Amino acid sequence: MIKKIIHILLIVFSLCFKIHAQDPQFTQFYANPIYLNPAYTGVTYEHRFIGNYRNQWLGLSKAYQTFSASYDYNLADVNSGLGFQLWRDVAGSSKFTTTSFGASYAYHVKLDKFRELRGGMQFNYVSKTIDYSRLVFNDQLTPNPSTVSKDAMSIAPRSGYVDVNAGILLNSTEYWAGISALHINSPNTSIVDGSTKLPVKFSVHGGYRFVQEKKGGRLLKYISPAFNYRHQQKYDQLDLGIYYVHFPLNLGLWYRGLPLKHYKPTYPNRDALCLLVGVDLKDYDMRIGYSYDLTLNRLVSNSTGSHEISIIYEIAKRSKKSRKVLISCPKF
Repeated sequence: MIKKIIHILLIVFSLCFKIHAQDPQFTQFYANPIYLNPAYTGVTYEHRFIGNYRNQWLGLSKAYQTFSASYDYNLADVNSGLGFQLWRDVAGSSKFTTTSFGASYAYHVKLDKFRELRGGMQFNYVSKTIDYSRLVFNDQLTPNPSTVSKDAMSIAPRSGYVDVNAGILLNSTEYWAGISALHINSPNTSIVDGSTKLPVKFSVHGGYRFVQEKKGGRLLKYISPAFNYRHQQKYDQLDLGIYYVHFPLNLGLWYRGLPLKHYKPTYPNRDALCLLVGVDLKDYDMRIGYSYDLTLNRLVSNSTGSHEISIIYEIAKRSKKSRKVLISCPKF
């Protein structure tokens, strides 16, 4: 029964005139730093390639699948970073697809030897497509079917818009704190006649790193509590977690939700408990992370949770690796 309800909701969301789009979210948001905050563009030694894949609610057929790929480069000589990102989200039986491609730029100012302030901007072009031939309407199920719903006929097969994001980041060897604002131009995202403005989405994120063991400039063991708070219109969400790193292993435990807040009676803001494991393959300049979200809301018996994989590949010349780069945030 729950599966049928979810499928119906996905169809309704695809057709609704006044829908407010929901951004894809990643459990390993620090493994997708440009998506979290464009100020992270270039926070690497030289070149960085990142790939992310998320399959949300695997137990619900054709729910959500999200793919992301990014590249950024540290222009250290001009205190800048330049990056590009492509992500694609596919939802529901109608294959309601959102594709975004854009470029980001960040500039940083050294406050002292161990701290820097970064600011970044990102410009994306976003397109949305829907295959309404896959949808089934009530008038198609009657003994004497009439014409297909006029709502379906008014849906454009494709629509697109420009999306602008910005962020700032205070970065140090021990702590980090950032604020990002997504959709600051409030673009029109409607795929039908009319206007549906995408509300600005704010994120406040940060954490602290308690170093237990290091060798030279390389950290071998540390514990890092962290958080990510998001707010969009009347909706908000908090990710609160902790990482334990014992090189080359990285373990994480996160809770997603605001249990003391109810949007409606009997509907607590409680989403998932997230488990993460990652490994640093130093000889290959690569890191691989896997996370599993254990659903805590009413979908727990049907969703079978969510799975996410991240691969990060960083390369740099030996001379570039020897310079000081402030990378305090977790790797996944």
